[in-house]
Amino acid sequence: MKKAFLPEITYMRGLCMLGVIGIHVGSYALQNPFVNLQLISVLEILSRFAVPAFFFLSAFGLFYHTSVNDPFSYKDFMKRRIQVVLYPYIVWSLFYLLYTGITAHNLGNLHPGPLIVNLLFGTGMYHLYFMVILVWFYVLMPLWRVLVRWILKVPIPWLVILFALQLGFDFISSYRLGAWVTQQFSDSPTIKYLFDMRLNYWVIHYVWIFLFGAVVAEKYEQASEYMWRYRYILAICAIVSVLSMLGAYYYVMDVWHYTVLEAIYTVHQLSPMGVFYTALGTLFSLFLFQVMPLNNTMEAFWSQIGDTSYGIYLVHPFWLLIMTGVMAKYNLLFTVVHVVLLYVMAVGLSYLTTIALKQLPKSARKYILGN
Repeated sequence: MKKAFLPEITYMRGLCMLGVIGIHVGSYALQNPFVNLQLISVLEILSRFAVPAFFFLSAFGLFYHTSVNDPFSYKDFMKRRIQVVLYPYIVWSLFYLLYTGITAHNLGNLHPGPLIVNLLFGTGMYHLYFMVILVWFYVLMPLWRVLVRWILKVPIPWLVILFALQLGFDFISSYRLGAWVTQQFSDSPTIKYLFDMRLNYWVIHYVWIFLFGAVVAEKYEQASEYMWRYRYILAICAIVSVLSMLGAYYYVMDVWHYTVLEAIYTVHQLSPMGVFYTALGTLFSLFLFQVMPLNNTMEAFWSQIGDTSYGIYLVHPFWLLIMTGVMAKYNLLFTVVHVVLLYVMAVGLSYLTTIALKQLPKSARKYILGN
C-alpha cells in the first residue's frame, strides 16, 4: 500500500539545504581578517547538522517507501539509484572540473588519472563528496536492511548502543587516528592520501544517523507519538546540544587560543557534541515541522525549497564561484552585509536555475537532476 505523503520531510530537505549553503558561504566569510564570530557560529557551527541530517532523510525516504518487510530487488534498487545519484554526480563533476579548469587555464584534472581520482573521492567540487558516500550507502543496502530488521526487535536499546559506538569511532577518527597514521605510514603517500580522504567515502562516520532515519521511517507513527509525548524533554535536550556546540566553539578560541578556522575544524558534526547535536537537531526540527502551524506563504516557501533542494545542492557552488569572483574583482570584503547578501543570492539564483533545468526534456534532465 502506498504510504501517505509527509510534507514535514520535504520541509526538512529544504532546511538542510539552507544549512549546507550556509556552511559553504561561511567558508568564504572566513576570508575576512576581521570575521564576525557570531555570523560564523551560525554558518559554520549551527548549520553543521545539515549534512548528516541528509543521510537521515535519505534513509527515511528509502525505508518509508520500501519497508524491510516488503519485497526487495537489489537490481531494481541500484538501477534507480544510479539514475538518481550516479549520473548527476558524474555530469556535475565533469561540469565543475571543466569550469574550474577553464578559469584556471589548466585542464589537467580532466586527464584520465586525475579524473578517476576526482570521481572516486568526490573532489570535483567541495560539495560532491556527499554523493560518493551516498552511493556507498546504496551499494551496501542489503546490509542496512538486515541491520534495521535486527534493530527493530528492540529499537531503543540498540540505537543507544550504536550511538555510543558511533560517538567513539567519530572521536577516534577526528582526534586520534590522524597522528597514528602519519607516524606509521609517513613513507606511504598512497595510504596517507586514502586516509586523508576518509571523510569523502567512509560511510562508517554516518552509519548511526542513517540507521536512525531508517528506524524512524519504519516506526514513524510511534516515533511521532514519542516526540509529542516527550516534547519538552526533546526541546530542552535540543537547546542543550545547541549550547554545547556554541560553548565548545567559543571555549577553544578563548581558552585554547585556537583560530576561528581551527575552532571550526575541531567543533564539527563528528565531534562528540556534534554527534549529539546532529541527532537532537534533526529530531527536533522534524518535530517542529510536524506540529508548527504554517500559513500559505510559509508552506509554499518550504515546499518549493524542499522540492528543488537536490537541484539547489548541485548548482549552488557555481553561483558562489561567480559571485565571489565578482567580489574579488571589485575588492569587496566579506562583511556581514555582503555575506548575508551572498547567501540570499546563492539560494535565489540556485532555485531559479533548478526551475529552469526542470524544463529540460526528460532525456537530458535525468542525467542532470536525476529525474
